[in-house]
Amino acid sequence: MSRFLAFCALALFSSLSWSQNLVISTHPIYLIAKQVTQGIEKPVLLLANQTGHDVSLTPEHRKTIQNASLVIWLGQAHEAPLAKVLSDNKRSIALLDSGILTTLPLRNPRGQALKDTVDTHVWLEPNNAVRIAFFIAALRSQQLPQYREAYFKNARDFAQKMFLTAQHFNVNSKTQPYWSYHDAYQYLERSLGLKFKGALTDDPHVSPTVAQIKYLQDTRVRSKMCLLAEAHASANQYKKLNPIVFQAVDESMSGAGDFVQAWQQLAKQTQKCVLNSQ
Repeated sequence: MSRFLAFCALALFSSLSWSQNLVISTHPIYLIAKQVTQGIEKPVLLLANQTGHDVSLTPEHRKTIQNASLVIWLGQAHEAPLAKVLSDNKRSIALLDSGILTTLPLRNPRGQALKDTVDTHVWLEPNNAVRIAFFIAALRSQQLPQYREAYFKNARDFAQKMFLTAQHFNVNSKTQPYWSYHDAYQYLERSLGLKFKGALTDDPHVSPTVAQIKYLQDTRVRSKMCLLAEAHASANQYKKLNPIVFQAVDESMSGAGDFVQAWQQLAKQTQKCVLNSQ
């Protein structure tokens, strides 16, 4: 808890010369911030139409950061290009460094955990999403104490909605196997009762190897398997795995306007894929 309070303290700045803009790096965290600040302020999304893995900073981005009273980003492990402009910025806080999140290690395409790594798709775990909401509420309450009650009420409302939605999916006692094009969904596994059986590649921009295709075929646990993948994945890259149930998903929630609704849609798509592969 002391570490949490230490990070909250970073939000207290004596200067009143800067603007009050709250800037959020990527879309999923922005959606959470938008819920927490509803009726109080409108956060600014820094990397619109960009994921943390593919960042191209413009002068406008740098100006947005310069004018912010608080910048919340995931951290270098997810948004490495932002580290150059945010690591020494006293008005920025990296969620992955905050100590408030439960994190999991990256896994190789065969499901083996990689030492000293972190899977940065933390927002997909409902408890993490709620912790992020309350963290934002605490930070902004330090800067704008007159809105403290409203921030925390919004965070509580978000938490209730998030947990109720997640409970609808956590009903199966038996875990269900699935594949993914690349391993980006392990924070959904506990909520949806999933068991990761392998990925085609460890990088969505790199085609799967013949050896990995063979590994998946040799270790498949069902004649038909669910495959979660980005919509841009080419059928030529996974058709050798047939029979499969292909499901296009978007863990980055791009284009979504509400976090819980986007999480629910992702959960429904995943659950449908798994059930149709039985």
